[in-house]
Amino acid sequence: SGWLPDVLEGMNGISSAIAESMRNTPMYEHYADVAPRPEDFPQLLDKMGDLMRQENDSTADIAGLSMPVMLIYGDADSIAPSHAAEFFGLLGGGQRDAGWDGSGMTKHRLAILPGTTHYNVHESPLVPMVVKPFLAEE
Repeated sequence: SGWLPDVLEGMNGISSAIAESMRNTPMYEHYADVAPRPEDFPQLLDKMGDLMRQENDSTADIAGLSMPVMLIYGDADSIAPSHAAEFFGLLGGGQRDAGWDGSGMTKHRLAILPGTTHYNVHESPLVPMVVKPFLAEE
């Protein structure tokens, strides 16, 4: 997996046992805002923990995607930047020089945004700057 070692270690502790300590976190607050039964938060943590502890190798799935894909990661993400580059490579990106005119560029894009984490990358003002041109491509 592309998770950093300390993140993997933390995933082992995700369960209902930590529900009370999660009450003052953004994750719980967002959950409580939208969940029909906020009191089920401990069950969510059990299910998340079970899912996170499963081995997940999606490399074959990634390599088989035919539509344009944009990968966005933070440079301080919980996923290693090398893994982001590996996924980009599975899509055919970064395999050759695009040429002075860009004609050798793939339809896929990779953005590793500076000063962002796995938890706040979506808030970066750089996201629209990299996504808009990608969405405008044909």
